[in-house]
Amino acid sequence: MTHLTCDIAIVGAGPTGMTMAHLLGQAGVKVILIERNASTVTQPRAVSIDDEALRTMQAIGLDREIIENVALDYGSNYFTPAGICFSKVEPTTREYGFPRRNAFTQPKLEATLRAHLDRYPHVTLLFEHECESVSENESGAVLRLRHGDADVTVEASYVVASDGARSTLRKVIGANLVGSTYHQKWIIVDLASTKERMRQTRVMCDPKRPFITLPGPGGIRRYEFMLHEGEDEELAASPEFVRALLAAAGPDADSPVVRRQVYAFHARKADKWNSKRIYLAGDAAHLSPPFAGQGMNSGLRDAHNLAWKLAAVVRGQMGAGLLTTYERERSPHAWALIELAMNMGRIMMPTSERQAFFVQNAFRLASLVPPVQAYFAQMKYKPKPFYQDGFIAKDGGLNLSGRMLPQPTLATHDGTRLRFDDVAASGFAVVALGKDAQALAAAIDPSALGLGQVPRIAIVPQKINLEPMRHEGIVEGRDLDNHMGEITKRAKNMLILLRPDRYVALAMKVEKAQTPGTFVEMAKGLIGLMK
Repeated sequence: MTHLTCDIAIVGAGPTGMTMAHLLGQAGVKVILIERNASTVTQPRAVSIDDEALRTMQAIGLDREIIENVALDYGSNYFTPAGICFSKVEPTTREYGFPRRNAFTQPKLEATLRAHLDRYPHVTLLFEHECESVSENESGAVLRLRHGDADVTVEASYVVASDGARSTLRKVIGANLVGSTYHQKWIIVDLASTKERMRQTRVMCDPKRPFITLPGPGGIRRYEFMLHEGEDEELAASPEFVRALLAAAGPDADSPVVRRQVYAFHARKADKWNSKRIYLAGDAAHLSPPFAGQGMNSGLRDAHNLAWKLAAVVRGQMGAGLLTTYERERSPHAWALIELAMNMGRIMMPTSERQAFFVQNAFRLASLVPPVQAYFAQMKYKPKPFYQDGFIAKDGGLNLSGRMLPQPTLATHDGTRLRFDDVAASGFAVVALGKDAQALAAAIDPSALGLGQVPRIAIVPQKINLEPMRHEGIVEGRDLDNHMGEITKRAKNMLILLRPDRYVALAMKVEKAQTPGTFVEMAKGLIGLMK
């Protein structure tokens, strides 16, 4: 029997598990990644990757490689049964550094993630290893694996269960999925090429047969058709039935089909996300209908949230109490996006022609009001990342703590342009924002926080020039995109403690009576709560 040890064992090498391995590997944590299959997926699955997820890819240094196989920046057009467009969702903002809506192919994403894990000598991949059992003890967990005829034992301080919708480890911790399953079945059809010239997603909200067709990178396309109650699933997946659906939908009746699959969609989440040593992530923790394209993206948010906390605990920077914030932060936001998907499904799947008429005409009327039109077109209805409870501190009304900080482009003294996240690196960061940001950042001693190397970043507003005086050890830049513009309206100067996942842990308005020393003490107090 082979016996292995590590800090973190990850069960399941899908996008969530491999992203977790990258984030932990970056932090110097010893990881064993366990996957029962021989390779990453070869068939299309998830197809939408959003700006927050691409920001996570940037955090692991792979955004440029991933984007090579991504169709960036597309929208959705919603149509009546008569073919009249009644609503357009075409967001243009890039406040987190990337377009809000993008298309990708999961096999290429997973292959890229796996190929670059060899950067970390302390990350071990165990493909073709089936996890047969997990038991917890005071110091960690023991996993028993089967590899062909061989037995393998892994001892880990913590286990991340990213083993999918049918998670075995979810049962181990005694968690149940709560929520509902859609009674409608859908057939998903993936094409190797398309004759459809429309680049946007086309959503046909027809009560007779709703369908959606989505663009993909490299000229591929996906169609999703709702099946009627009583339609035979085997017949629905037949080439003849699929060709008839494609012929009725547009020009792709003869396009090459890569995959035909009948699915039931779920809107469910686990009622418990962890035991003392085992933590659920991705589809093991929540299942979303596809209508908002947030299933995989929510899993990547789990990975970014949990990885830095596990790293901080196993490295002794913070106590295990930090891990109690994982479910408190992620569960409400994951469910908010599931609810968004359900609401979008109601628009896409009207139950009658009468309902379709009223809903679709209501959207057409709303489009005549510019603020309402912008609300939908810019995807302002999508719940923004916001943690109300967790590793955050009250910020005196600034309304920043618990929110994801925008990612501006910084213009430095010599005109160099830097992406904010590249400067912030992979750990905590201290950000000074405002007219006097450079002097504020210079007054902070980041070593006092006890968090290791913490970069200091000074950002002045778009319309303010940098002071000619440069401060050693500080990155100083002007907010070239004005992404921080709304934030700077709340205070002339502020200091921010930014978490590794780009969420604000602490924000403090700096006034004459306050000193940067107050900020350091507040930050130390927040960190001390997690000891």
